Amino acid sequence: MICSSVSFCNYRNIALETVSFDEGVNVLWGDNAQGKSNILEGIYFFARGRSFRGARERELIRFGEKTAQLSLTFRRAGADYPVTLEADLPQAGRKVLRRGGARLSGVREMIGNFRAVLFCPTHLSLVSGGPALRRSFLDIALSQLYPAYLDSLSRYNRILAQRNALIKSGGSADAAVWEVYARQLARLGADIAVRRYDYMTALGTQVAQIFDHMTQGKESPRLVYQSGVLPEERAGEEAFRKSGEARLFAALTESIDREMRYGATLYGIHKDDISIRLNGREARAYASQGQQRSLALAMKLAEGEMARRIGGEYPVFLLDDVLSELDGHRRAFILEALTGRQIIVTSCEPADFHISGVRMLQVREGCVLPQTN
Repeated sequence: MICSSVSFCNYRNIALETVSFDEGVNVLWGDNAQGKSNILEGIYFFARGRSFRGARERELIRFGEKTAQLSLTFRRAGADYPVTLEADLPQAGRKVLRRGGARLSGVREMIGNFRAVLFCPTHLSLVSGGPALRRSFLDIALSQLYPAYLDSLSRYNRILAQRNALIKSGGSADAAVWEVYARQLARLGADIAVRRYDYMTALGTQVAQIFDHMTQGKESPRLVYQSGVLPEERAGEEAFRKSGEARLFAALTESIDREMRYGATLYGIHKDDISIRLNGREARAYASQGQQRSLALAMKLAEGEMARRIGGEYPVFLLDDVLSELDGHRRAFILEALTGRQIIVTSCEPADFHISGVRMLQVREGCVLPQTN
């Protein structure tokens, strides 16, 4: 998959700009607060449907303007024609999304068209950070590959919010209402947990291979999806799923009094995590900062490899100001590992990219100035 260009109108600090990209390495460079990350944010918007920096949509609109427009043109492997995705983001009202000029029903219909792997400073804490960051890593990757997964996750979160609201209100509902919530959460949660488990199992194999190459075989990681829903042993898919559904249903129906005291739903996929071990020890507690960053890097590279295996082609790799936080060995490794794939990277240091075939794009006050390397 290749991002050919992205266009902005009144987006963040970008008044009007179109940026074209080569199929290899593209470096957006310049001083801080010039708009480099804004460009990456705009590209990734079409992969995820929202800002990766947690901004609300009205915060993406240039100061003093009423709406922002984005458009992205990309090519898929083997396709005869490029595809254009567009987004209109108004201060008031709902955003409008289009594909090839035709209006889409919403984010659900857009996600999965354009696929990208993002590596930003937040991801350097994938190992050391909390479980929510690792769950988000799984959910974002799976949502781009499986539309049904996004549907199930959205429904699960909506029902979970309703159940939590009922708990906080004092839970005056009768047993039948609690059972309905438990049944819905158990069915959706088991489906999601099985998908996460299978993806994580395959991703763990990829991480081990990448890490072996990165460390010349000196260190061995192991990643396991930790689920309070699924049984420990993987059976056939249907039996595995049904067992998880039964276990979660029982937990939800038997723990209501405890949850009322706690004020929230205590069991389900929203509590799951990824166990990351290095050389047999818990990486979060025992790995050095450099080792933790190497593991995070391997996880993001493996995410791209999984996208190729499942989706049939590599996604676009977006690296937002992370190479400067990695040492020379890791910077060299990531650029070598991504050979033959499109990379769009931001940097304050253009000198880090003295390699042939790189497209250098200087960003200054929301404008892009192409340069030759």
